[in-house]
Amino acid sequence: MAVSVRSAALGIFGGAAGAAALALLMTPAMAGSAPAPAAAAPLTGSCSATAHVDSQWYGGEIVTVTITNTSASAATTWAATWTLASGQHVVSAWNATATTSGGTVTAVNASYNGALAPGASTNFGLQLSGHVVTPAPSCADDAPGPSTGADVTVTQADTGRTITLAVGQTLAVNLPSDYLPPTVGSTGLIRLSSTGGYPSGQPLAALYRAVTPGPVDVTTHSDAACLHDPQPCARPIALWQVHVNVLDVPATGQTVTLTQIDNTRILSLHVGDLLVVKLPSMYRPLELSNPGLLLLRDTTGGYPTGQPLVARYTAAIQGRTDLSTVTDNTCMHLPTPCPTPSVGWAVHIGVTA
Repeated sequence: MAVSVRSAALGIFGGAAGAAALALLMTPAMAGSAPAPAAAAPLTGSCSATAHVDSQWYGGEIVTVTITNTSASAATTWAATWTLASGQHVVSAWNATATTSGGTVTAVNASYNGALAPGASTNFGLQLSGHVVTPAPSCADDAPGPSTGADVTVTQADTGRTITLAVGQTLAVNLPSDYLPPTVGSTGLIRLSSTGGYPSGQPLAALYRAVTPGPVDVTTHSDAACLHDPQPCARPIALWQVHVNVLDVPATGQTVTLTQIDNTRILSLHVGDLLVVKLPSMYRPLELSNPGLLLLRDTTGGYPTGQPLVARYTAAIQGRTDLSTVTDNTCMHLPTPCPTPSVGWAVHIGVTA
């Protein structure tokens, strides 16, 4: 079976998987481009990049790339990257700094358009020479989004299956490039990010979070350019659907509150306990080593919002997890970072019945 499971909730979830980090190398600005922006931190968050050809001629084109923050958190920097077609070159870029290395272009935000609220968009422009091929960029930002793994992952082979999630858990959908981005049948799942799929030519990867109890259908189908010709081809359309049951785990036990002084504490909880974490505004959003063990109810504040970080969790299943975060500061992302060190905060949690 192709369902990959990371937590043990509700009898279907297995152990935690490690997270992988994506780092984009920021290189000096190309000649004639805008000054290098103040962004140097590794980018791992969720954003999307779409390219639109504004005009083209033999041997060149003008392209606008739209960057959208698909994370549930604010971003302060972003970068888009793509591979040039053979013989293609970047002539100039505006609203971003574009550099080319070995046929790969990296475009980094300017100083004035790096900050993006959740769902917000910005764009930058390019003049390209050579073969007229539309770029297919990917994107990363520094928004503190969900873990790079998901509680449950489904693939093409899982069509027709029924999946159970608890409120707060995540579902990853990984499909071939000829599938359209999925649609969801209710508000029980919210989309955190989506990249690739038809007609981008890239594999489809979408991430959802369960937020409301009840049944939800996640649906999509394959597509092809020839199906839209005046005389469509006979290529069959493949339908894909999974049924998701979202269950709630109510907080029925005690309420435990953690603050900055509880760093390194070893904490014992029971299933149903409510955990409240209150930290100063310079801490980044919390991360769990085992996302299915504590279900996130809500979170507000934290870096870079300037507001105190407050997060609430319900202990859902038995097991162990680490709940951790680090401090951050805007000056740490300057070309010459300030010497302020990052300070870690973590508690070790065991949950029993």
